[in-house]
Amino acid sequence: MAETTTLTRTQRQAAISNMISRGLVTSQSQLRAMLADQGLVVTQPTLSKDLAEIGAIRVRSAEGGLVYTLSDDTGIPGATLDRLCTDMLVSATAAANLVVVHTPPGGAQYFALGLDKAGWDSVLGCVAGDDTVIVVTSDQHASQRVVAQLLALTSNGRGES
Repeated sequence: MAETTTLTRTQRQAAISNMISRGLVTSQSQLRAMLADQGLVVTQPTLSKDLAEIGAIRVRSAEGGLVYTLSDDTGIPGATLDRLCTDMLVSATAAANLVVVHTPPGGAQYFALGLDKAGWDSVLGCVAGDDTVIVVTSDQHASQRVVAQLLALTSNGRGES
């Protein structure tokens, strides 16, 4: 067993999300054991709360058993990334390995959270202001793909590229 590590709630939830997205987690006890193997001791009530907060749900796998997966919930009731694009994307422009996204005032943080939770491989992270999100991508080609993907998620393809 690894040395015990104390993490913040955010770090612990990120570790849990990472484990769920990397493999087949079938139960809370299995997840607790996986965390313990990495030196992260978590109580069952805390783990249950963390799973709820990160939007982890159990679904039936192709083999028929139940496994945890992360929903595409952004923490905003009814808001998925395609819904956020339809409702909030004013424009998206690629610039080198960055994408500049404009939203209505007050919408940038919600939009950035939705994009972060989407887990796109080419998106390294987002920085949100009030009405602007800077999306850091892996390279210039990735930024162009991200713009195209975001515009494709809008109901009418509006926005700038």
